[in-house]
Amino acid sequence: MSEAQVLFLGTGGAFSAGQRTNLALIVEQSDFRMLVECGPMLMHQLAAASLSAADVEHIFITHTHGDHALGFPMLVLGQLDTGIPLHIYTGNSSVSTLLKLWELAYPGFDPDRLNLHWHARSEGAIEVAEMVPGVTLHTGLVPHAPGVPTLAARWSFANGQSIAFATDTVPNPTTLELARDCDLLIHEASYSAVLQPGLDPAETFHSTARQAGVIAHRAGCRRLALVHLGPVTGAHPEIIAEEARADTDLEVIVPWDGERVTI
Repeated sequence: MSEAQVLFLGTGGAFSAGQRTNLALIVEQSDFRMLVECGPMLMHQLAAASLSAADVEHIFITHTHGDHALGFPMLVLGQLDTGIPLHIYTGNSSVSTLLKLWELAYPGFDPDRLNLHWHARSEGAIEVAEMVPGVTLHTGLVPHAPGVPTLAARWSFANGQSIAFATDTVPNPTTLELARDCDLLIHEASYSAVLQPGLDPAETFHSTARQAGVIAHRAGCRRLALVHLGPVTGAHPEIIAEEARADTDLEVIVPWDGERVTI
């Protein structure tokens, strides 16, 4: 696989049960595979994609709200005694929270049985790290609820392709910078300016499909995927795609759970 791909395991927000599962996806290219987000339905999502915990060696978790992190203990449990390392990329303050989740869910395990490798990321300016040869991760802090530092990300590949990802946030300069000229921006659309005109998404630190489209257009992205969909936006993919596209030639997709996109 020379071209990068994204497998959307789940495309919903915290309250999309029954329609879409919680947001989670896999970024792949050649021998590289990275799980992004780790919500409570993770093991079901992996199984639906014919994958298991043993198939995951790299994971990026934006923040520790339950719909993004409660599956972490199950992922670790699924890797016990396999000998497979789990490289975890998350914000500095999220490391202790994720460890606490593991200890609360499954106390008493010998730490030597865990093969966890923590890559704590700055909760400030954009930071860059090469994860494996030919794959570079950029992360930066974006606005979300007070007390819950949240990161956005960009993956850059040796073949020139790039993918950016931002969720649970409002329009901000860090997302714009990470998304600059990328092939695919994956951005949340918890709300719709068309379908929910009286709602202010900033009150809950989320975005509309229209705001996601503006970010993608301003950043010069080739394509936009709308995710972290609420019950309203998730039920009307055609409307929110048009809302995000507005009067531009931006290519907008609204993936369903289980959909795979080639970059």
